[in-house]
Amino acid sequence: MNIRHLLHPTLATLALCGLSTFAAADGLGNPPSPLEGAWKVTITPYDCATGVSAPISFNSHIIFSAGGTASETTANPFFQPGQRSPGYGYWKRAGRGVYHSVIQAFIQFTSVVPPGAPVYTRGTQVIDQSIDIVNRNHWKSSASVSFFDEAGTLVPPSGCMTAVGERFN
Repeated sequence: MNIRHLLHPTLATLALCGLSTFAAADGLGNPPSPLEGAWKVTITPYDCATGVSAPISFNSHIIFSAGGTASETTANPFFQPGQRSPGYGYWKRAGRGVYHSVIQAFIQFTSVVPPGAPVYTRGTQVIDQSIDIVNRNHWKSSASVSFFDEAGTLVPPSGCMTAVGERFN
């Protein structure tokens, strides 16, 4: 039997196996999660104890990347310019059409504001969010929003929020 007749099919099989392994490792073999992508998010804070919504809503942008990372920025008008960093964190599947996300941002300095406005203390903000997929281009969520000072102590104005996400097209 000629060695060439064995060598060519063997090399072709090895090459095919290598390509399919590379494609699977690259994530090409798995469909993307419906949460992956860039989203415009409308946020409405509310009082956790009473459920009463704040008289304001504002927008954020969140990117949920393949592999479970998340990045976010907000247009919350209560933060002073440069006071809050972008947020970074993770997301994971929590059930059929349900996801869990935690994002943390730095509060760069303590607010200097008129009386009655919220005071944000230098430290961190953590958004712990449960997300329900509505359809391919929309989701809704509820979240706890916690603020911590530099020592890691929970400080006001920690609270709750609801949000709706609309995919950027």
